[in-house]
Amino acid sequence: MIPLLSTYSAMTIQGNGTSSSTGGTTTSSPQSFNYTQSYSTVYVSSTTYKISITTSEGAQSFSSTIWILKNGSTLAINEAGTNLTGSIARQIGASAFFGFTLQIQADSQIAQYTATNFFHSIGTSTVSIGPTQVSVNTYVANSLPVTTTDCVTGDITTLTAFSLSVGTPHGSSLPLVTHEHFAGSTKDTNGQTSTFDEVLAVTSITLA
Repeated sequence: MIPLLSTYSAMTIQGNGTSSSTGGTTTSSPQSFNYTQSYSTVYVSSTTYKISITTSEGAQSFSSTIWILKNGSTLAINEAGTNLTGSIARQIGASAFFGFTLQIQADSQIAQYTATNFFHSIGTSTVSIGPTQVSVNTYVANSLPVTTTDCVTGDITTLTAFSLSVGTPHGSSLPLVTHEHFAGSTKDTNGQTSTFDEVLAVTSITLA
């Protein structure tokens, strides 16, 4: 989380999709998800970020205040007026940022999903994402389906739908995924096949 917090004082993201798995050791029926998550920085000290975070899932919405040390660990969390510290704060704090964890994961895969042997840019434009101007480069697949093999795990992923937008906010040098749509399946070395159809989008950012 720290690179996000040090770059953006506020961010809102949205995600939705479905997933399921068959074969291997487990089988699951299709699961759907739909969430919106926002954070804003209340203050920054020499050691700590104080963050207000709001999450909406379906018809439910809840807010928390979290104190995060600059080494990345959660110092304390206030949920529903209750202050929590220690291991329980660290546990809840880690899960509280689930949407932004997915955002960080997407950002870490930019090089993989812009490799010219599978994907190409269809152009760059400047858009407003909340109050911030962002230069956005949009990528599509050279052809579909796209099949890749993870060189570490051996998992085979086949994409049947793909679009990716990567933005660099004006005043920042840190690229981030502003929108992505992936659909397809992954077969792991245990014989389990997971299918997915997922959308992730950044709807607002404010530079720190």
